[in-house]
This record gives sequence, C-alpha cells and structure tokens, in this order.
Amino acid sequence: MGRKWFVVNLLYKSIKTGSPYRTIEANKKDPMENEVFEERHVLVKAESREQAHRIGKQLGRKAEQQYQNPYGEQVRWTFVALLDSYEVLDDLEHGAEIYSRYIVSSKGTTTEEVKERYFPEE
Repeated sequence: MGRKWFVVNLLYKSIKTGSPYRTIEANKKDPMENEVFEERHVLVKAESREQAHRIGKQLGRKAEQQYQNPYGEQVRWTFVALLDSYEVLDDLEHGAEIYSRYIVSSKGTTTEEVKERYFPEE
C-alpha cells in the first residue's frame, strides 16, 4: 500500500498565566478573558488514516509553544485534540481541495447567520 496525503484537523488551546500589565475600563469586558482555541489543518503523508492520526498527534504536540505576550502574561499553546482527518483525493496542485466540511443547519437559516455562527472573525 502506498502513502497518501491526509489533512489532519488539530485543536489547540491558549492558556495564560500571570498578571497583565494593563487596566481595563470599569464598564468594559476584558476581551483577553475569553477562552481562545486554534483550529489548524495540517497536511501529512501516511499509509492509512490511523497512521495519519498518529503523525498528526505527534505534530500537534511538537507545535506546542510558550511565550510572554506584550502584557507580561505567559501564554502557552497546548495541543488538546485531533478532531478528524481527511484523505486528499485531488492531485496536489494549484486549486486542489484539501479540506471541506458540511454545515447542517435548520431550514431557513441565512448565509449571514451561518457566517456569524461559524466564522465570527470574518
């Protein structure tokens, strides 16, 4: 069996420690108090989906990092889960599809509602 390309979907969580050197106005919610996760899609070459998962988990742990942010807090990005993997069926070339998902929602859901719920940063 030959090796194939897979996209592995990794999830990271940001964990902050320490006291920030900043003040927040009394009436404003501190945006830094939100939980922050990163979804990352990584391309790996493997003989099977199971092997792609093992490689993905190794890459996920290897990419963990820690640094001090501009507010003096220690920030640690921790690998928390391998969410899924997908075999790349197209040849790897310009325009090749490497990731897709279906978003199932209630009848009558508008495009704007989908964008707001699943892509709030846009």
